[in-house]
Amino acid sequence: MQGIAFTILIGVMIFLFAFTFAVLGKGEYDPSMEEEGGHGSAPAAQVAVLA
Repeated sequence: MQGIAFTILIGVMIFLFAFTFAVLGKGEYDPSMEEEGGHGSAPAAQVAVLA
C-alpha cells in the first residue's frame, strides 16, 4: 500500500515539474508585469488592458 502511494506521489511530482517547465518554456510568462504595478495590482492592470 505504501509503495503504491509513493509511486503516485513521484508521478504527480514529475507531472508538475514537466507542466511548470512547459509553461515557462513557451516564453509567454512575463514576471516584469508584477514589478510595474507593485504588489497585488498586476491583475487589475491586466483587467484594464482587456476592458
